[in-house]
Amino acid sequence: MAADASSLPEPPPQAQAGRLFRDPLTLLPNEHLFHHRLPEEFEWARDREANGALLVLKLDRILEINAAHGRSGGDEALRAMASVLERYRAGQGRESHSAVRLSGPLFGYSIPTCSAPEAKAAADEIRRLVQQSQLYVGQLTVSVGVVNYYELFMENGTRESLALRIEQTAVHRMGIAERQGGNTVCDASDTEAGPASAHPLVLLVDPDPQSMELLVRALRAAEIDVRVCEDGESAVAAVQEAVPRAIICEAMCPRINGFSVREQMRANSLWNAIPFILVSHRKNDDMIRKAVEVDIRHFFRKPVNLTEVVGLVVNILRSVMG
Repeated sequence: MAADASSLPEPPPQAQAGRLFRDPLTLLPNEHLFHHRLPEEFEWARDREANGALLVLKLDRILEINAAHGRSGGDEALRAMASVLERYRAGQGRESHSAVRLSGPLFGYSIPTCSAPEAKAAADEIRRLVQQSQLYVGQLTVSVGVVNYYELFMENGTRESLALRIEQTAVHRMGIAERQGGNTVCDASDTEAGPASAHPLVLLVDPDPQSMELLVRALRAAEIDVRVCEDGESAVAAVQEAVPRAIICEAMCPRINGFSVREQMRANSLWNAIPFILVSHRKNDDMIRKAVEVDIRHFFRKPVNLTEVVGLVVNILRSVMG
């Protein structure tokens, strides 16, 4: 689209970003710099009625890569992904583009001025370059979600709140692409009616999942997909792999307890808005205070009332999915 590129917000200096704003593994700018720039970029585009786009990319099968090659192998895969993005960004006419590492296997790529077809073409090209890259011992693929800024031009809200909605929508579309088998680009939310499951995903974290089997069955009967983790560490890894619509977590789960899981969710802008439901046999005043401190709004004593919990989850999903 026609726009005065000379007046674009200054892109983050990719190689020279300060330590505070640079991801130590990939050396890309990190999410802190990204969250400073995206609202400015969106406002610039909206004021000029000039479309831009955000791509959120996720390296597919990162847990399988870690399992097969160890954590160091997973780190090498992430560095290879970052290198592909940097090489693409260094192409002619892309001086205003920016590539960042958001968290875990998630990366962002913003294009301050482009048409919607150009944004889709960029996503397809990056997907192709990752798949054909020889920078890693095995073949890598990515799932990509694309949001065009013009989609939110008529929405009400501050530039920060609208930028957050752009980011969340891009993550949602990335999840659609992933559920369609990965190595795919999604630039419209209504494409979820493809071959992949259209049911919302809920993450259940409990060291004794058999004790929650009735809850799992009840949620699935309500057409909700359930993923079960037995400890907090694997729960955080599961969120990195596929962002759930809600989390039900045992307060005293091992490795990382439920309160710490919630704190990690709050520390990440992509996960902070995930509704979080705490459950425990040991619900008492001290634990309630801890829950309030980390902004947990729903806390149930075990054994849970199935009708109450499932009803709450269904209502939450209706509100977050519109």
